[in-house]
This record gives sequence, C-alpha cells and structure tokens, in this order.
Amino acid sequence: MRSLITVKSTHWFPGLLVLITLLMISCQTSPTAIPIQSETVPAVATASKAAAIPSVSTPNLAAGSAAATAAPTPTLGAVESARDTVILVTSSEPDQLGAWSAGCSGNVHSLVCEDLASDPLTWIDSATFEVAPLTGVERWEMVEPNRWRFFLRDGVKFHNGEPWNAAAAKMGIDFHGDRESAGNGTGSYGFHGVISGQVVGDLTVDVVCGVNCPIFPRTAMFLKFQAPEWYSNASDDQRDNLTIGTGPYRMVEWRRGVEVELERYEDYLPNTAFDAQGPSIDRVFQVWLNEELARAAMIAAGEADLAFDIGFDNIDQVPKALTGTNNEVYILVADNIWHPELRKRKVREALVLAIDCETIMETLFNGLQECWGNISQFGTVGINELNSAPYDYDPVRARELLAEAGYDPANEIRIHSRRGRVFRDVELWESVIRMWNEVGVNGKLQILEPGLARDTRRSGCGGTEDPDRCEEFGPPPPTGASSHYYETATSNESLDLQRQLLLRNSCGNVNSRVCNQIPGFQEGLQDAIATEQGPDRTAKLESLAQTIRDEFWFIPMFQVVTVYGLAEDLEWTPRYDPRTRVNTMRFTR
Repeated sequence: MRSLITVKSTHWFPGLLVLITLLMISCQTSPTAIPIQSETVPAVATASKAAAIPSVSTPNLAAGSAAATAAPTPTLGAVESARDTVILVTSSEPDQLGAWSAGCSGNVHSLVCEDLASDPLTWIDSATFEVAPLTGVERWEMVEPNRWRFFLRDGVKFHNGEPWNAAAAKMGIDFHGDRESAGNGTGSYGFHGVISGQVVGDLTVDVVCGVNCPIFPRTAMFLKFQAPEWYSNASDDQRDNLTIGTGPYRMVEWRRGVEVELERYEDYLPNTAFDAQGPSIDRVFQVWLNEELARAAMIAAGEADLAFDIGFDNIDQVPKALTGTNNEVYILVADNIWHPELRKRKVREALVLAIDCETIMETLFNGLQECWGNISQFGTVGINELNSAPYDYDPVRARELLAEAGYDPANEIRIHSRRGRVFRDVELWESVIRMWNEVGVNGKLQILEPGLARDTRRSGCGGTEDPDRCEEFGPPPPTGASSHYYETATSNESLDLQRQLLLRNSCGNVNSRVCNQIPGFQEGLQDAIATEQGPDRTAKLESLAQTIRDEFWFIPMFQVVTVYGLAEDLEWTPRYDPRTRVNTMRFTR
C-alpha cells in the first residue's frame, strides 16, 4: 500500500457555484477470471482546489454539416508518464464488458468497453471540441443526403491481430443499425436506428441511413467495432464480456467482483486527435466501491489514482479535486403507454407539481445542483431557456389535477432505481416519494440490482413485435410489465437533441415510453432529424423539446455535476461528457 497522502483543506464550494453558473449560461457474482485471447462543443469547466475555474468555450455545431471532414488537429508526439500503472475507482462494477453487449453503456462504469478497448468511428475531440477521427479513420464526406463515405486508415489492427478494413467496419455499422438490436439501444443514427454499411473499397466504406442523416458524423461516436472473425466464432458469454477492439488499451482479465485489468496496446496507431494519442501508462485497473467517501478515501490513502463522483461532501478528503458536467440530466422516465395512471397527462403533471425541487437541491446537494426542466443539457441544439425552465412546485394544484384525472390510488406508482448512479440518488428519490405521498399518491421506491435495472429500462416500445402499434401489444420482454418510472442519466455527447428523441421519444427504441401520444409528433421527429444543421433544424428541435416538457413525459431533476478525486501527480482534465480516455492521462512525478 502506498503511503498516506496529506489531505489539503481549502474553501472550495464557492468555486463550484461559479462553475454551475458558467455552465448554465453557456449484487456481485462469484470471483471468476475471464482471460483474453490473443463539431464544436463546450469545453468542460474544471477546477482544482488551488486553481481558478477556466471559462467555458462557445459551441460551434457547424462540424456536423454536409461539408464536415476530419478536423485538423496537431499531431501529438509521445508523452512521458512518471508512473506506469493507474487505478480507477468507479461506483459500480461493469454490467458486461462486450462492446456490443446490452450492458455496455455510456455510463462511467462501462469505460472499459466504451472508451479504453474501443475506438469509435468518430469522436468529439477533447482539445479542439471538433468532430475528429480516432485510430481507424482518415476522413469522411457526404455523398448523398443519406449516405456518408468514410476513408479508413491502413495498418490499423484489432487487439487479436485481425485487420481493420471496410468489411470490419461494415459489420459494426450493420450491428448498430439493425432495427432488431438497435445497437443495443444506442438510438443515435436515424429514425428507428436504421443504418447499414456498404463496402466501396478495401479501406472505404459508406454508411447509408434509412432517412437523410445530415449530422451523422456527430453521432458516429456511438459506433464501436469488434474483430469480425473473433466475434463470429465467440460464445455468447465471450461476446457479452470481452471486447476485441482497436482502442489504446487491451483487456487482460476481468476478475469478477474484484477488478478489471488492461494493458497498453502496443500496436495502437495514433491519429491527429488529442484523444487518439498513443498511451503513456502501461497498465490500467478498474475497481469499484459504492460509497462516495470510500472512493475518496482510496485516493487519500494512495490506493487509487482517480475516483469518479466522490460527492460534494468529500472534496477536502482528496489531495486534488476536479469538477465538471458529465453531459447528463438526471431524470425519471414515465411509462406513458402501459401504466394505467401514468397514461394520464394530468396525473403526470400532478406528480411533477408535487415535487419541491428547490428544497431537495438545498437539502441534499447544498445548493450546488440546479433544478432543470428537460432531458438534455444546455448547449444542446433544441434546448433553450423556455423549454428547459424548471417546473413549478404547487401541491395544491397537484391534488386538484389528481381529482380531475380520476386518479386511483390502488394503482401503485413505483420509482425503479439503482444505488450509486449519482451522488445521494437514493435520498433524492426517497424525498420525491414522500412528497408524492403528501398529495395522496400511492408511491413507492424500489431499488434494483444493475442487471434488472437495465432490463427495466430496455422494455419499451422498440421491444414489441411492431413498435408503431406498441400500445396494442403490452409491455414486451425482458420484463413484460410496466416500468412505472425508471431513473436514468440522459447523456447526449453529440449535443443535438436527436439522440434523446430517438432513444426515449420514438416508437422504435427499447428505451422509449413515448409512442403516438401526440398526433404528428413522430412525423415531426423524423422531419427534424432529416433537416440540415442550421436555423430550421434548431427551430424544429426546439418545438419538439417544448412538447416533451409540456406533456410531462419525464421528470428532469438537474444537470449532473460530478466531483472527481485525483492523486496529486495525475494530470487529466475531465471531458464535457462521461467518457474517459486513459491515453490522455499521465503522471508528472
């Protein structure tokens, strides 16, 4: 064990208040070893306890236009690191580690399959905040309104030595674009997630969208790839729990209930983007602890180097603290389709008006989080001040609405959540339940283990035999029951409302509980995502976002601000989203 690091104490909370103001304006299994066979976005505002908070840059979304190609960024030379091992501590163990598995999500605990072992087709660069290529791509161009051509790099290999080429790219594109799998719920590419790949040459592949897809390169950071021959011959267990990708780190072993180990991929071919630089740290370990204080204590004791989400109360327990948004809004998703009470708009409105959000923020979060009124953060195309304004607190009107709606308290309304998603999440939902109870709602909180929580989220419209008629079929597998409300954090890395429209507001995604509630909404969604970047697209998306707010399909709580605890000698800056690239880290001593 490394020696105890001296804890520094400073007055840091006022800096976090400035940060938030700036942003607003701009059930473990038994131990089993799994060996491995051979556009512009806002910069995240961060602060250490000894430094001022830098300013937030202005979005420039032109990079998603038809003329977009690989963003020119300086080629990075080798970066030296004073230490060769980094230990990352997350709030929970990964659900699964296969890049194409249902358990590989945009959440922090999925960083191995999302960000370390995988290099997606495109990326929002951490240094330039432009749409940029990682290891596998040279450039791209729009061929037709629904077709984008990608020119791939020669010499790139998967971790097992298989070549990266157009055929391998097509396999990944087809997987993510298949309506049945919907890329396991990513829902970012076209209406119903339908895209396909076409091989043009050995190193040239076209992405063909089911509808016009003018901002496709901005959304392609969700396309991950696996070695085709390995994947075709792998067992279901291997597919779910291994990633054989092209990323800067190669999986070594998942010691279930203990840790995940990775090693630097020696044949990683760096590219010009900041996030595509060659790694300087040889070994990476992901470990996990549920409690924020415990994660902070690991940093203080020198037992870990980076802890995600240590909470506002534990800033003085670590040698260095950074903060940043992680591009998420923490929300409840209502079952607007199958729950007998939540189908009623007036009941949904009453549930929102019964929540005293401001008091919750002051009591649980020391006033350091701010109430929010929509499903994507400020800076997303489609989100404006009007359609993101926090909801009112009016318990008197809530009771009136329940009476007008003919609310039946025999129909329990549950919040399905899992522990440790954000700081004080259980206390948050307990507070909401108490407020519902006070206005006469039969509300309960049910904490689910991660796998069941994932299944609950993924049992929406897109899982039915015919998503366009999902109301007629009833809740589909894997749960076959109403999800009531489920909690989630709505990441939107592409900073365009398209992702959340498709993921949670369309008839064709397994995460959606919205389908044909409002005449013309689905047609408007299709029209908006097929519109090129510019004022028309912005206006259409803003109108859809206003409908989302007015219909109370979701209960947004706040834009998530995360506090990171770091070892004194670790050099790293959080991104504007929850993605983590260890190849951008180094130790200074």
